[in-house]
Amino acid sequence: FQLLTGRPDITDPLVFTTTFTHNNVFYKAALAETISWEGQSIGTYDVLLQSQTGTKRFTLVKRRGQWKAGEEVEQIGIVQQELADLLGEVIRQVRAA
Repeated sequence: FQLLTGRPDITDPLVFTTTFTHNNVFYKAALAETISWEGQSIGTYDVLLQSQTGTKRFTLVKRRGQWKAGEEVEQIGIVQQELADLLGEVIRQVRAA
């Protein structure tokens, strides 16, 4: 994963990119922790996921200890649970860094 700069010269662990291959498909993902209008973290992540089959925009929500794709209107297609699990593992590693 690669952390992005949130403010000038400050690396922000809440915004990052990652690439990975799953089932012989190469993916690029950008993740940003969702922040409320009051500036508080709400525990979900907005995700932009790209592959040769297209681009998906969805929210990762942690339910009963497992990351799942949200059910918002902007979601195009179905996100496989295996992909949500992989992205959840990246989130765990970023949080531990």
